[in-house]
Amino acid sequence: MARPPVWRHTLDEARRQALVAIDFYNRPGDRRSFSDFIVHIHLAWQNLLHADRMRRKAEIFYRESSGQRRFKRNRDGSKKTWDLSQCLKHEFNDNDPVRANIEFFVGLRNHVEHRFQDSILVVTAPQAHACIINFESELVRRFGSHETLGSEMKFPVFVQSLSPSRYKEQRNLRRDLPTTVSNFITEFQVSLSDEVRSDERFAYRLLLLPMKGPKTDADLALNFVRQEDLSEEELQALLGQEGSVIIAEKYREAIHVDEMLPKAAAMAVEARIDFKFSVNDFTKLRKIWQIGPAKSGAMKQLPESDGYCVYSPAFKQFVYRPKLVDRIVNAVDTAEKYQALLGHPPTLKSDDRS
Repeated sequence: MARPPVWRHTLDEARRQALVAIDFYNRPGDRRSFSDFIVHIHLAWQNLLHADRMRRKAEIFYRESSGQRRFKRNRDGSKKTWDLSQCLKHEFNDNDPVRANIEFFVGLRNHVEHRFQDSILVVTAPQAHACIINFESELVRRFGSHETLGSEMKFPVFVQSLSPSRYKEQRNLRRDLPTTVSNFITEFQVSLSDEVRSDERFAYRLLLLPMKGPKTDADLALNFVRQEDLSEEELQALLGQEGSVIIAEKYREAIHVDEMLPKAAAMAVEARIDFKFSVNDFTKLRKIWQIGPAKSGAMKQLPESDGYCVYSPAFKQFVYRPKLVDRIVNAVDTAEKYQALLGHPPTLKSDDRS
């Protein structure tokens, strides 16, 4: 029996690490570990690229700068293999959305805290989905369809309702995202071109439409179609068919959805109280609470900023979340509370009309 090629073990390890990553991501409740997903998908990609380069007899070891024939060594004397970032530089162009997606998770790896993992998981779901699809595509492209992970994966069963009542829960999780993670995600996305950022290989979203209908001869639980390939009449016709239609569409992340600049935040507060509330009032109060930039124009934040604001490279300043507006409204909704916090009596909005 012929010995398997030297790259075979590395490829098997790549496939195993990918399956472990997916398992960690799909586990329910406390058994889920987003940080473990990132670690194992990182190893999966690294092993996949190593295996393909080994198959092609291309370089995968670091060499000493003093001489091209001398390899760098690990402490145990073994040759030091390229890390994932080095592999990406040689395997993908600079503006490749697949490379951008992997680099997103390489950078995110150092920002994940277990207590915030549900919030991070919600925000990064399109990128995680794209990462797995990209891995499968590259695995098949490089080594053939017989290496697919498809035969080992099943569509996950879940109990979360698809009704709009669950949207608020998802939005609240987004608002609990740590500022350091929000800043990283925002800065990373701003650094990408519009073409890369809107490519489904960088971020991929599934829209699930639950459907009712009689069982068909095909006996399929799920049908996969693309929205852009359907006319309005064809989309409506699917509503009577069995199963759920999953429409896969390109995803473009909105960098700032609910966040507001200081002026807009002050106006949002004023709209909900009986008194005038200026940008100066907003700035004074957030400084009292140690929220926002350490000084005007700075990227460094004050110590109590987490959950209330995030630095926006697009605006070159901090933007503020509805959570802070809610806190201010509760703190200044009476004249007594207003004067105690801001040090001057409030002016009724109706005074301007008298």
